Amino acid sequence: MPLNVINTPKVKFKRGNKYFNFALGFSIVLLTSSSVVTEAVASTESQSVAALANHGYAPNEGELMPLLLTGQVASVVSQAFIVPKAGDTWLYQIQWMAPEGSLVKPGEVVLIFDKSEIDSRIEQLEGSLLRVKAQEQSQSIELNAQLLQAEFELKQAKLELEKAVLDASVPADFIAAKDYADFQFNKLKAESELSKKHQALAEIQDKRKASLSQLSIDKQRAELELAQALLGLEQLEIRADIAGPVLYSRDPWTDKKYAVGDNARIGRQVVTIPALNNLEIIAWVNEVDVDRIKLGEPVRLRLDSQTQVTLSGNVADVSRQAKKQPAWGNSNWFRVSIKFKVDKRVEIIPGMSVLVEAGVTPS
Repeated sequence: MPLNVINTPKVKFKRGNKYFNFALGFSIVLLTSSSVVTEAVASTESQSVAALANHGYAPNEGELMPLLLTGQVASVVSQAFIVPKAGDTWLYQIQWMAPEGSLVKPGEVVLIFDKSEIDSRIEQLEGSLLRVKAQEQSQSIELNAQLLQAEFELKQAKLELEKAVLDASVPADFIAAKDYADFQFNKLKAESELSKKHQALAEIQDKRKASLSQLSIDKQRAELELAQALLGLEQLEIRADIAGPVLYSRDPWTDKKYAVGDNARIGRQVVTIPALNNLEIIAWVNEVDVDRIKLGEPVRLRLDSQTQVTLSGNVADVSRQAKKQPAWGNSNWFRVSIKFKVDKRVEIIPGMSVLVEAGVTPS
């Protein structure tokens, strides 16, 4: 009968000069016979117990097997370096990274993304701003000239009206009837022309105001777009806010550490700088085992680099919401925060791998 066993990720554990692998979480057994299930599970459990017993982890009779988790030393205070949204693209190439493990100080450059695309956009925006300014200056000169012309024609119409009023004021008894009629007609005509010139001046003033207002808006928009692009250019060069070691993050899909030349999506965490104080252990527990983790319960810790030293700790927090880790399969994982006691025999820095032994409860 076919038997398919899907194993979850394994943890490499060193004891002395030998390395040992421990299963992280559980195995999924896909088969069709209950007898085969019982046999497979019993075999897997006996092998796990034997492996633990050979390396100092043998449980007493009536106890559950220890729950082994992989963890990492982290800091309560840390700075995450995330791919910024600096332009229209959603993918940025890593151009330079500070060496992993190096200690950086506040203000030092840690991460630089490729700036070629945004540099090109800045050149375009600078050209657009120059064109808008030139257009504003050109139209302003033209509209001011039209305004001066309209004001001149209005003054001329006023003078024409004054002359027409003066001519029309001559009594009819002193001039010919035809001349009197002409003077009255010229007066009416001058009044009409003056009204037209007033209207023309008002239209030019409104046109000038609207045009200059629109040009001002266009210029402000061009200046704002350029300022945003320049800000984006600065965001592509990220500096440290705190002192600490540089730790490269992993791609959530491939579980591969980011490196120079990789492309990263907007919002992805590429680098982390943890502070060198307020240290804690961050581990991940599978959803099927999370009920075995209790707040405040003691745990044993072993650094992968110094397996001969055992540290003591307590579970400080378990996340309420599970998170998928695509590189680990389709299961959900809960984040576990562990506080530990400092041991002067070991030097602990953020980024160190830790083996966590938890979930041992009497039956």
